[in-house]
Amino acid sequence: MEVWREPARELPVIGRPDILVVGAGSAGIAAALAAARRGGEVWLVERLSYVGGLATGGLINLLLTLDDGEGNQVVAGLCQEIVEALDRQGEAVHPPAEEWGSVDTTAVDAWRRWGLIWGPPPEAVRYSVAFDPEAFIDISYRLLDEAGVKLRLHSWCTAVHTRQGRIEAVVLESKAGREVVMPEVVVDTSGDGDLVAMAGVPHEQVPVLPYLWFRMGGVEVRDEGAGPHGLYFRTTGAGRVLVPWGGPGMAEAKIDPLDPDALSRAEVQLRSGARREADRLIAEVPGFEHAWLDDFTKQIGITESRRLVGDYRLEKDDHKRTFPDSVARTGHWTVRGVTYDIPYRCLTTPLLSNLVVAGRCISASRYVHQATKEIPAAMATGEAAGAAAVHALNSRGDVHAVDVAGLRSDLAAAGADVGGSG
Repeated sequence: MEVWREPARELPVIGRPDILVVGAGSAGIAAALAAARRGGEVWLVERLSYVGGLATGGLINLLLTLDDGEGNQVVAGLCQEIVEALDRQGEAVHPPAEEWGSVDTTAVDAWRRWGLIWGPPPEAVRYSVAFDPEAFIDISYRLLDEAGVKLRLHSWCTAVHTRQGRIEAVVLESKAGREVVMPEVVVDTSGDGDLVAMAGVPHEQVPVLPYLWFRMGGVEVRDEGAGPHGLYFRTTGAGRVLVPWGGPGMAEAKIDPLDPDALSRAEVQLRSGARREADRLIAEVPGFEHAWLDDFTKQIGITESRRLVGDYRLEKDDHKRTFPDSVARTGHWTVRGVTYDIPYRCLTTPLLSNLVVAGRCISASRYVHQATKEIPAAMATGEAAGAAAVHALNSRGDVHAVDVAGLRSDLAAAGADVGGSG
């Protein structure tokens, strides 16, 4: 490959916050809130023009799931706080607690139409939530502002510089040029493990099928219109439905989720296919006669890319275990009765003392990743990472020196379900 050497130059240092959170998806929002509410000076940096990631711009407007499939809530804390805020605005729909775990077919079918029932039979009602993405964004902005988080959109993290086993500087790039932030602790909630890779930390990666969900308006919603997993899902907006386009049978092939050329081809192919599907729905499905294609997702649906190889790798059979350093819990959105305690060690790497990872790129096997990548689990690990970052400030940013028992108590006192033992 032909190369060109970039000339060395001095870059302006624009800040030295206690904590830099990179990526303002659901995990990043939770991390920033958890850190700022505990007194940290927090910067939250996002490459896109909005927060929420796939939960908002990706139109994956489903929190799957906050329970274990047997009627017990296992994700709470900040995720539950946002659900309650959405409830107050009338922008969330979910089963009442008395229905969680029910196998009544009438109830199951009713919630399936909202996109809240997944997995093999016997199916059951889960504590999952359908929500409005714009309301999620507005609530997040309000909470971040109230907590004192410095939010910086339209900024890419393009380089990480380490010294003596810690991240010393993070380079951001935007319309303002290249700038440097020198935080005490860094939280990687980029979804793609961008800082993990830039810092040379070991990670895993596999090709994936992309998605491009879209919404249609002007639909006369009829219950009988939803087949298995639905031709479409109902939404909180009157006459608006969500169509889960992409994946098996719709995407042409698995792609490298980090290859911009592959992503570009997939965007074009999926958009063309989605347009044809919208036309088919209008032509063939009762209730769509006067409908229109309302909007496409603002970002291609990539639910897996890099995964950290951290201090501990959560494995399939670990659902049978409890961990004394567990800082979060999650159920599995397609498997009932399976819950995972998430050890703090899944968020850290032995190679860097001041890096914490949260969201879909934590250290887990690909099987477990199917549970930990979901929005509620991402928010749970984000909350844990943000709190841990503040605790690490007591030891000059060393995340391995955190008193995990104290961290667990702190998180539990704030309403999080930390699972574990001891």
